[in-house]
Amino acid sequence: MSTVTYAVTDAVATITLDDGKVNVLSPTMQENINAALDQAEQSDGVKAVVIAGNNRVLSAGFDLAIFGSGDAAAGFAMLRGGIELDLRLLRFPVPVVIAATGHAIAGGSFLLCSGDHRVGSPTMRCQANEVAIGMTVPQSCIEILRLRLTNSAFQRAVGLAATFTGEEARAAGWVDEIVDQEHVLSRAQEVAAGFAATLHTQHHLASKLKARAGGLAAIQAGIDGLAAEFGG
Repeated sequence: MSTVTYAVTDAVATITLDDGKVNVLSPTMQENINAALDQAEQSDGVKAVVIAGNNRVLSAGFDLAIFGSGDAAAGFAMLRGGIELDLRLLRFPVPVVIAATGHAIAGGSFLLCSGDHRVGSPTMRCQANEVAIGMTVPQSCIEILRLRLTNSAFQRAVGLAATFTGEEARAAGWVDEIVDQEHVLSRAQEVAAGFAATLHTQHHLASKLKARAGGLAAIQAGIDGLAAEFGG
């Protein structure tokens, strides 16, 4: 079963993550998301993208079974692939709207922060939980959070594994707006349709790359140094 579905309505491509569980960012999930993004990028008719989760989570992060398998190379490849996916979204040529249909934890929280506009609900939780489960947050992921969170929230998120819910998550910078749970996906698609209708794609991309230049460079430097940071 594919973990990702792809559908286009008018000029908006909706990419839905659903592995039947908590949408771990396994190599298969990453491959399927990238394949869907390839479809969107290669279609002249797609002017915006929505990425949504299932009714439980956006994503609970990387596959801990792979990290714990003893195959260090596989764990490193999964980590690098996930961060490269986040960087791809931050650089994506059309607007990316994230529908946080459920919780965004660990790698899922970095995915959330990689959207241009993010819609959440009053009950969804955001947490970079690495230090609570015996892991160090990768430098590249720290830079993703630095790009989007307020300074106070950033410090709490990285060093204390703080959990942010609903309106607190919006105020902290995890999401841009909060709507009722049942409207998260439809609102994200509405916002994406507005972007598709009003934004000039070429200038959208050029402007966001300028606005994010320092952060993107720092994320790329973190990816380039990942092997030295964690081995691989």
